[in-house]
Amino acid sequence: MMAGRGRGQLTFSVEIVGIGKGENLPPSSVQPTPLFPPLDQKPVPLQTGEEAEYMLALKQEFRGAMKTLPFYIRPAAPKKDVERYSDKYQKTETTDNSLEWKPDWRRFPKELRVREKRPQRDKSPAVPKQPKQPRVDKEEIIRKLETLEQKEEEGSSDEEEGEKKKPEEEEAEGEEEYDEEEFEGETDYVMSYFDNEEEFGGDSDDNMDEAIY
Repeated sequence: MMAGRGRGQLTFSVEIVGIGKGENLPPSSVQPTPLFPPLDQKPVPLQTGEEAEYMLALKQEFRGAMKTLPFYIRPAAPKKDVERYSDKYQKTETTDNSLEWKPDWRRFPKELRVREKRPQRDKSPAVPKQPKQPRVDKEEIIRKLETLEQKEEEGSSDEEEGEKKKPEEEEAEGEEEYDEEEFEGETDYVMSYFDNEEEFGGDSDDNMDEAIY
């Protein structure tokens, strides 16, 4: 590439193609291209017989089963010329059936298995199990009930006797209180009448030395 007067000019040398200067270009060929060279190894002839037909039927059945599996991507339905509003509500075949596929996860390694999140359980304290009570005979239960009844009867009789004794004790206490009040009343006059004359003229002795006007 050479630049001249601000414009790029392309120069192509014919010598690169193998044509010298002054030589004419070879005439163009209108003949068809040569055929593919013959193969030295010919294909194996088709096998015939019952065994070959059985294997062919198995292969066709296997292909049909593979197309029915969920991971097989089906071609999308051809669209119509004019799109309509009701087309999106019509059921069309899905191209991907991964949602319907439920594989057998036992055949997959642990790294590829899907782990489902389980809800966490409430960590509540375990309730201790109560020990089983031994069975008691009916006769023993009846005996215990009889003993309890006897104790209740004895307690009720003791309460009645105590209630009878209470008024007698209250009467005796009242008499004692009455006697004490009478005794205190009798001694009041003696205590008030007694006078040791200590207060009489007690202050007069102290004022004896004072001047008399």
